[in-house]
Amino acid sequence: MIHTNQTLKMKQRPYVIGITLNIVFVLAELVFAKIAHSTALFADAFHNLSDVLALIIAWLAVVVFGLKATKQHTYGWHNMSILASIFNSLLLIFAVVTIFYEGIRDLITANVSHASGATIMIVAAVGIVINFSTAFLFRVSGVPDEHGHQSHDLNEKTAYVHLLADAGVSLGVVVAGLLIQWTGLVAIDAIVSMIIGVVIAVTSWPMVKSTFNLALNGVPDGIDEVAVAEYIANHSGVAQFHDLHIWPLSTTETALTVHLSLNSTSTGDAQMILEDITSALRTTFHISHVTIQIETSSFDQTCNQI
Repeated sequence: MIHTNQTLKMKQRPYVIGITLNIVFVLAELVFAKIAHSTALFADAFHNLSDVLALIIAWLAVVVFGLKATKQHTYGWHNMSILASIFNSLLLIFAVVTIFYEGIRDLITANVSHASGATIMIVAAVGIVINFSTAFLFRVSGVPDEHGHQSHDLNEKTAYVHLLADAGVSLGVVVAGLLIQWTGLVAIDAIVSMIIGVVIAVTSWPMVKSTFNLALNGVPDGIDEVAVAEYIANHSGVAQFHDLHIWPLSTTETALTVHLSLNSTSTGDAQMILEDITSALRTTFHISHVTIQIETSSFDQTCNQI
């Protein structure tokens, strides 16, 4: 148990440090965006915030796997990651709308409060350092998961890539600040902010779409429901099946239930067939929670067939 707790703490460490550093920087960037009259810094702050929220969701995926199920929450707290992802999606939508509103307003009104190119460069440069430093934490972490959930490792890799992308966006803001300092063209600030808004919208759309699909108990991305159905239908021991349902338990876990009728010649091997199908669904199709009900043909009645 001590080893388990230590492993869990080690896995959480890069998330806690990364989230703390980036939240402090996002708040500071919003303050300096106001001081420097820069919508580009404002947009960059929201872009950094989007990945802070992604870090929080990935961190939740680590934390909730360490929480035991209860009599009231028999699946544990794993779907908290879906709730967090919904909040993240709504905030990203609000951020993109706000960025475009501010950027267009600055272009139309020809804001007389000139953006400070020097301040923009300094603050964005600090963002590059923080994002690279946090990405390095995930690069060198790699603590093995005692539960064997490879999705946790995937979260770490995704966080690493997102932080490097943040550093790249901040580099673009540094260039914008330099151009403003050289040319005095304030419009560059608004244009860069809207470019960042487009970046957020494009890169976040797959996640937003996937989140709302999970919220509606849709088949998670990465699960080929057609291939799953074909595998079950073509299994030598299966006569027919119905009530196949696939849905998410969290942002990293998938559950499946199905009713099977076996071939008459295979009835005696029911347990072997059950184990074979369950193993294939877990290893080949990455469905972690599998529930199969074996029925005789006389009870083969569909109650909610698609």
